[in-house]
Amino acid sequence: MTIEPRKRPKQDRSLIMVQRILDAARNLLSNDSVHGLTTTAIAERAGLSVGSLYQYFPNKEAIVLELARRWLAAFRPIPLEYADKDAPRYWSEFSRDFRAFTRAIAALYKENQDLLATIEALQSHPELRRIADEHDRTIIDTHTKWLLKVSPAIEASTARRLGILLLETGHICFAEALTRGHSSYELVVEDVIIMHEALLRTRLKLPD
Repeated sequence: MTIEPRKRPKQDRSLIMVQRILDAARNLLSNDSVHGLTTTAIAERAGLSVGSLYQYFPNKEAIVLELARRWLAAFRPIPLEYADKDAPRYWSEFSRDFRAFTRAIAALYKENQDLLATIEALQSHPELRRIADEHDRTIIDTHTKWLLKVSPAIEASTARRLGILLLETGHICFAEALTRGHSSYELVVEDVIIMHEALLRTRLKLPD
């Protein structure tokens, strides 16, 4: 079963129709979770016939994939940008950059919180899970290279383990705070920064 879109829209009318489909799917995911997501429900929410939907997407998985690509594309440039920075010489420089990095990630979570349910939906199909796993590996690899550049003395396995922790704990904390309507999101972000810095301080050999 293919999960790729049938065709990419080029004309304005087609672009608008595809956006209606994606908006409808995102709305359904946000309100009903993946269990209420069907092509019929998406078409009804978009005000289209199922036949019109099938012109662009062969199934609901292809729609979830397109939503996921938008989510993943928004996040990937941030770690890549910081990986290209010059390695800090002092902890104060690292802390400044790390705080800016974490806040940039947290801001994207908040701006795209209506896509959070898409992450759950990625677990509904083996091919979607593979795409999500590939994205996570890319981000973890970027973290690993960045940490090794910051502190070449640490082992690659340690840097990778730290990269996994940065990705997983950050995602859980930000996603849960937004999904549960936490009233102090900025406090959660600050807590994540403090937690991560406390861990990294013990591993990265940087002078004050």
